[in-house]
Amino acid sequence: MSQTPVPSYSLYGERSQPFAGAARLHCESIASRSRLHNWEIRPHRHDFFLQILYIAQGRGAARLNAREVALLGPCVLVVPSGYPHGFRFSEDVQGHVITVVQQSLPAALVAAFVEPTHFALQAGEQGVIHTLIQLLASHHASPDPWRGAAVAGAIHLVLGELARMRRTVSTGGQVSRGRRHLRRFYHLVEANFRQRRDIGFYAEQLGLTPTQLNRVCRAERDVSALEVIHRRLMAEAERDLAYTQLSIKQIALELGFQDAAYFSRFFQRHAGMSPSAFRLEAHRSLAGPLSEAQKAGLG
Repeated sequence: MSQTPVPSYSLYGERSQPFAGAARLHCESIASRSRLHNWEIRPHRHDFFLQILYIAQGRGAARLNAREVALLGPCVLVVPSGYPHGFRFSEDVQGHVITVVQQSLPAALVAAFVEPTHFALQAGEQGVIHTLIQLLASHHASPDPWRGAAVAGAIHLVLGELARMRRTVSTGGQVSRGRRHLRRFYHLVEANFRQRRDIGFYAEQLGLTPTQLNRVCRAERDVSALEVIHRRLMAEAERDLAYTQLSIKQIALELGFQDAAYFSRFFQRHAGMSPSAFRLEAHRSLAGPLSEAQKAGLG
């Protein structure tokens, strides 16, 4: 993988923003955007968004960190936030790409996709997923006042079905030991991040040394184990600051920090701004789109 920093985008080609509109979900055909880029989406990542790529027909290839995965329709690829990825598609590709704010999803659904997940769809499975995604796309394009609720319900159904299929799909090979460790690590982080556990705790739970755990994270995600934990803390902090009325002190305590000052220094270091400044910017970002959405009946 190139040492050039991987750019962070919202939708491809658009600089990432933590809260890109009130709907918190975007749905479009694969062709609509990739056609503009000569059918190639260069490596990038999404700090806040999970993506679902559904190929009904056609083919392509996905670059996932240093791995390349062949995409032959009908198939699905789910990419969680923070994971570098890029694509190439054939010009006859048909399908959709769904981009959704990961922290707006139920934790159980997010936990099912802690790493990129790709699998072919059998005939019966494709029928189910195709119907659900068409339903989601239809609601997404609708001006109806219940659009927001319908879209939220549809994305939960799509991810729920994919999670169920993922449990039973044959991958055609053994999952590497490193990926098994990584998957268990993410589940442990999800269950314990509010307790501010250190690397030693997670390594012990996995039967690894801290050095081995860091090696797994760098090999599979190109980040340290500590960065995985800090990203999860930051995602929760950002959500609480933007979408709740909790005070900064309350948020700090909820996330296991000893006091608000310590939390503020942690947040400043990772976000480049104070929690108060982030909350103000998030509310400003939401205010305009929300009022427009309400005019369109999305509120």
